[in-house]
Amino acid sequence: MREQESGRVERANRVAWSVIALVLAADLVWLSFASLSVAPLSLAGPLAAAAALAAAAWYYRTKRAETKLADALDCTGQMTAFMAGGALLSYLMATLGLPLQDAAFQAADRALGLDWLAYLKAVDARPWLGTLFSLAYASFIPQVLILILGLCFTGRGDAARIMVLAMILSGAVTIVISGFLPAMAMFVHLGLGPADYPNLSPGASFVHVADMQALRAGAPFTLDIGRAEGIITFPSYHAALGLIMLLAACAHPWLRWPFVLLNLAMIAATPIDGGHYFVDVLAGLAIAWAAHLAAGRIVAVKAAARPEIGFAASQVLAKP
Repeated sequence: MREQESGRVERANRVAWSVIALVLAADLVWLSFASLSVAPLSLAGPLAAAAALAAAAWYYRTKRAETKLADALDCTGQMTAFMAGGALLSYLMATLGLPLQDAAFQAADRALGLDWLAYLKAVDARPWLGTLFSLAYASFIPQVLILILGLCFTGRGDAARIMVLAMILSGAVTIVISGFLPAMAMFVHLGLGPADYPNLSPGASFVHVADMQALRAGAPFTLDIGRAEGIITFPSYHAALGLIMLLAACAHPWLRWPFVLLNLAMIAATPIDGGHYFVDVLAGLAIAWAAHLAAGRIVAVKAAARPEIGFAASQVLAKP
């Protein structure tokens, strides 16, 4: 049993760190000829922290047999490294400056019978809903920390590893796609301003614009990763994260329903607070589901339990 657990851990760590290494290698090669540069400490700091967390995880797993703590340290270190390297790669992808696809994404929404402006007006007419959406949209970091700790320290380390690995896999795919299908998002595309939604304060509707314009223009740009904005429109990584966290929470009886509801709100908030097209959200959810299934196969959970929600979250570990 212990050998099987060790094999799962090694396999999950190997894949996660391999993807992170590929992302960082792409960053470093690209930086050598890009107009973009990075503030060295803003990248070195998170990577040093991630390395320290990985070293601590190895120590507590091999020398102290404290697997729950080791799982939490592994997961936290991997997320720290990927978010830093992934943020840089997303900015580098934007420097490709390929044609914007906003019109195509809006047309795809319409072809599906989805009216973004009607959705905006409906939420704006309900200020309480706008506030709820904003809180849910901004909840990623607290959520992922609670889930890592809550899952790992209750013996559900495999579920935490599936979550983190799915976030890494879906993030890498999303970043690459975003460079080839760039967009400025709906608020910018439609030329909307605060007067068009007086009761809302969408958190990420315009914060990316200045960076995107500079990157696409090829202007010299120095990125402080600690201040990086979410510049990806299609596919929506926020929607992907919401589904991945929802599925992870299903492994824990106490976290399940609060986090299901919170992440449904996060996904619903994505078109408003992120200015995303509906097709962004659908693409993000599809990538997240595929990444979740792939991560489950990699971690190879045998004793899976199906949570009692409206759809099955397969490959999720139930507490022994």
